[in-house]
Amino acid sequence: MLPSYSTPGSYNLPFRRFLKLWLVLILAAVSFLIPSTTLANGGTPIFNGDIGNYNVYLVVSPSPPTPTVPAHLTLILTRKGADQPVTSATVLVEPSMPGMAMPGVGGQRFLQTPGRPNQYDVDVPVSMEGQWRFKVTITDPQLGTASFEADTKVEKPEAPWPIIIAILIALPLLAGLTWYFLFRGQEKNDDDDDDDDEEEDEDQGKGRREIKVGK
Repeated sequence: MLPSYSTPGSYNLPFRRFLKLWLVLILAAVSFLIPSTTLANGGTPIFNGDIGNYNVYLVVSPSPPTPTVPAHLTLILTRKGADQPVTSATVLVEPSMPGMAMPGVGGQRFLQTPGRPNQYDVDVPVSMEGQWRFKVTITDPQLGTASFEADTKVEKPEAPWPIIIAILIALPLLAGLTWYFLFRGQEKNDDDDDDDDEEEDEDQGKGRREIKVGK
């Protein structure tokens, strides 16, 4: 009888699947903990009104902005009193903190959204907590130039306590399951080795011939 061999690592296939699932969950949790830029559509309006020949709607996100993530500004631009999209304007923003000198800070240009030409977006670094002011200047060949100021407060980001607590609860459970799968696979492997040894002993016993010595 030929000895049977199991595929290496086949005994711990459930553990490998479990390990992959664990890694996916950890990566998902880390992605929530790492700061990321929030879409402006979910932000907070900080200016809405008529300036010069324009009607302006300005939104900032995340809400509130934090020093770890640039403030994302979205500006929707239409003609004053006509609700006609303005698609050929150049829009600049100059960030500052009232009462503080901001050396080296110049104007940053908004970029138009391809699918919505009268939507202009820009990311503005806000490295300090406190009150920030954005001076926005709009220039159009036909409608001329207009500028306005909008304020927002940059705050310290809050820790994602629900996610942290969930991770702290899940880690001991995952560690226990890992230990269980590891030792279960090891015990199964040892049992298979013992069974193979017993089969080999039986095969050797069957193959022996009894020799009788005559008188």
